[in-house]
Amino acid sequence: MLLKLASAIVLMLLFAACDTSIKTDEAEVGAPEIARQLAPVSEVYHVDTAKSKLTWIGVKITGRHNGIFKISSGELHLNHKELTGGAITLNMKATRSDDKTLNQDSNKKLTTHLRSADFFDVERYPTVTFVITSISPYDSTDRKPINTPPALDSQLRIKGTTHLLTGNLTIKDKTRSIRFPAKITLQDNVLKAKANFNIDRTKWGLVYRADKSLGNQTIRPEVNIGIDLVARRTTL
Repeated sequence: MLLKLASAIVLMLLFAACDTSIKTDEAEVGAPEIARQLAPVSEVYHVDTAKSKLTWIGVKITGRHNGIFKISSGELHLNHKELTGGAITLNMKATRSDDKTLNQDSNKKLTTHLRSADFFDVERYPTVTFVITSISPYDSTDRKPINTPPALDSQLRIKGTTHLLTGNLTIKDKTRSIRFPAKITLQDNVLKAKANFNIDRTKWGLVYRADKSLGNQTIRPEVNIGIDLVARRTTL
């Protein structure tokens, strides 16, 4: 009896040790949203691409890698100080691995692979776009609770969430709507938006090594996205 109990405990510990998944908010993915009548715009804020950052974390069975998606342009629309819409464009040819656990050659190799046809195929699809379709106040009671995350993942989660954003995300000519919580603040004509969530890459046809039957070669479907935007007001 004690031997069986000990074996069960060992198996549980091994399973926990191999759990590389990221515990954070999950983006809701659905069919593309039909464009609605444009909301009134009294102010336009252009994304400061030098001050803004969009990060990714990819998860293997045996570990994690992280890097950067390059924001090439973006603008956010406000009406009477309330965010009503906007759009962001990514330069996928600048996508890169920025993993401090890898040496320069390994980061370069991973960067090349991400840009290849196995993943983003940046020569055929040089941009990714996200267009906001709706914004609502954040209500935590409407969100599915997650298990208590490990210490690292606790740092990833955004505290003080204020809004729930929905928009159409287009990757490799495939468009899906995504909905995720974000913290949006406006002060001294500077708008800041922060979010962190997991997204299922296979919904956009990014299926490389997503098959669980590959064992330790599997790359999990979920990718963690971190958004840290800074936008400044432009006079209309």
